[in-house]
This record gives sequence, structure tokens and C-alpha cells, in this order.
Amino acid sequence: MFERTINFIIFRIACPALNTTRTQRSNWHFDTQAVDHNTNVTLTCAAGYWWQPPSLSGHPNTTKTVNCGSDGNWTPALGDCVPISMNILRELFDIVS
Repeated sequence: MFERTINFIIFRIACPALNTTRTQRSNWHFDTQAVDHNTNVTLTCAAGYWWQPPSLSGHPNTTKTVNCGSDGNWTPALGDCVPISMNILRELFDIVS
């Protein structure tokens, strides 16, 4: 009787680097330079910016944790922080001027 062994090779791809050019354009910064698969990175918006949409409770999200998946993609998508404006706050909280 013959015994056969099947070996699998799993390729993991590092995610794109979170570089200075990206952070200046997107108005956020991060706490680590690691981009290996299954790495969590916390992105923090610059002062006066937040992630859209706001949280379900209506509070501005100023931080977001993203994960580098084995497919080489950040999840959830990186996106950009947007300026907090009075118009957005009025819409969120139905403020009448």
C-alpha cells in the first residue's frame, strides 16, 4: 500500500505600507509601521477630523482599527478622515438655528 502526502503552501502578502504621504492626504496617523498579515493597526484622525459616518450613537469616531488580512488588504478599507463642520453636526443632531 502506498501512502501519499500532499503539502500545501500558503502565501501571505503584506499589506501596502501606511506611509507619510498617505497620512498627510488622509488626515490620520497610526501607531505602528507593521504591515504583516493579521496585524491590527489603530488609525487616529488629526484634530478637527473624524471618520464618516459617525458611530451609531451619533458620537464622532476619531479612531479606527484596521487589520492586514492574509490577502494583502486592509479591512475595513482605510478611507480618509473628514473635517468636522457645524453643518454635519446640525444634520446629525437635527439642530435648528
